[in-house]
Amino acid sequence: MATLIQLVPDAQTLVDLQPSELGGYLLEVLTGPNSPAQHGLVHLGSYVSRIEGEYDHRGRRELQQELANSISAAWNWLKVNGLLCSDTGINPAFDRVTKLGRQVANASGVRGMLSEELLPSAFLHPTLLRDARPLFMQGRFETAVFEAFKALEVTTRAAGNYGADRIGVPLMSAAFHPDEGPLTDRTLERGERVALMNLMTGAIGSYKNPASHRKVEIQRDEAREMLILASHLLKIIDARLAAIQEKAVQGSAPALGG
Repeated sequence: MATLIQLVPDAQTLVDLQPSELGGYLLEVLTGPNSPAQHGLVHLGSYVSRIEGEYDHRGRRELQQELANSISAAWNWLKVNGLLCSDTGINPAFDRVTKLGRQVANASGVRGMLSEELLPSAFLHPTLLRDARPLFMQGRFETAVFEAFKALEVTTRAAGNYGADRIGVPLMSAAFHPDEGPLTDRTLERGERVALMNLMTGAIGSYKNPASHRKVEIQRDEAREMLILASHLLKIIDARLAAIQEKAVQGSAPALGG
């Protein structure tokens, strides 16, 4: 069984962890073989006292207190997120690992849980679930965004029956041209068709093209928003293709009474 000091060997490093990060390590200890939690209940105070004795805080009373506070905050984070719960029997001061806690199980599981909350699968187009979301969950935000908007470009090219020489902004301008574009919706007012063309060209120009030419630094929250935008635009193309196909079927059907 891994112990907390094996997972996080340095006291100051432990203190510097966010509650969710430290909570993942605590959960890994509490769900491991031979953990007290395996047999039922665990007590925060008793656990903190034992952990304090394992770490070398070199007589620094403030570090010892920070160590206890950090473990307590991480423990409470686990409870707030349903990974630990208070005992409902005669020992309400004790806690136990929940069913969800055993499923999540460790630090890696906690990171996956947080990523799912940050970028739920239901928000994304199936193409991005396959090609971009795994990169996002690995923290490879720039690559995830590039792959998402490359998927938008590839999908547009295929939907408009363009050759490989059509790329980037010129491709989106042609595909969604308000008068001649194969993917434009002529049932809309022309100003709306122009706006959609501008949205498509702006998205490719802003989010796909820069990453093609230079290193682009993207933060997690920015990447999430960009992936959701790419997903929305891919769904617009899906809807246009469905409408075009439906119109083609209707046009090839024999007239009623014919």
